[in-house]
Amino acid sequence: MEPITGWIIYPRYTAGHSDNAFGWLTQEAAAAGMRLEVLFIEDLTVLYGAHHALLHRGGTVERMPSFVIMRTYDTVLSRYFERLGIPVVNTAAAMEVCKNKMLTHEVLAAAGIPTPTTLYVEGGGYDYETAASLLGGGRFVVKRIDGAKGEDVYLVNDETAMRTAVERCGGRCVCQEFIAESSGRDVRVWVVGTQVAGAVLRYSETSFLSNFSQGGRVRAFDLPAEAARLAVASARATGTEFAGIDLLLGREGFIVNEVNGNAGFRTLSRIGRNDIPRRLFDYIGSILRKR
Repeated sequence: MEPITGWIIYPRYTAGHSDNAFGWLTQEAAAAGMRLEVLFIEDLTVLYGAHHALLHRGGTVERMPSFVIMRTYDTVLSRYFERLGIPVVNTAAAMEVCKNKMLTHEVLAAAGIPTPTTLYVEGGGYDYETAASLLGGGRFVVKRIDGAKGEDVYLVNDETAMRTAVERCGGRCVCQEFIAESSGRDVRVWVVGTQVAGAVLRYSETSFLSNFSQGGRVRAFDLPAEAARLAVASARATGTEFAGIDLLLGREGFIVNEVNGNAGFRTLSRIGRNDIPRRLFDYIGSILRKR
């Protein structure tokens, strides 16, 4: 019997990264009895009309995979697979929620999950004084609404800094309460399905940002039950099946800062944990067995 074939889809630039996980993922898939193919989003497109088709480098794809792992936020492709009944991790709907930071906070707030107070300012319309009064302090964070990896995130404390930050974000941003107790620290929690798969404390001694991609460091973190429940609830609320949940350490407990639907997992390997891909394929296998 042939092994189950799945696709994992990346943007092409990741192929040039020395730390891409292509080999690691294909090996773990093979250990789970699956054949994993690495494809690039730039080589794929969809055709709708009298005939529907998925094209790979201009040719029609005749044989579809049993599952797809999306490592990009392209929801057009995701929806094509979903319409065929192919499981996609994460779904188009979940990725859209995660990609838009304001939508993420809207969904989390509706689920009763604690988040920093967040102000939608896309297109302008709020000056510094108004934003500061609504966010409860003279220092607050400006983020590009669709940013990632800690890029285009600014800590501001006056009108000039806010105006500059908004301009750098292209006017597409949110302003967010600054959680001073967590400055330079946060907890990244990986969730697979409905289970916590791992956690680390990310920290920086030189910046209020703790992202590993921004020069932050990591160490092992013993995740309290409260934080684990919050991470799983956040994944459920956003519809993500494989997610990186970023928790801030607030004065009265953990606060959900972001939900990453395209979370990397190399950071966890820095503390000797290498089982995230295995757990991901075990989860996908459980989905396929139920079909």
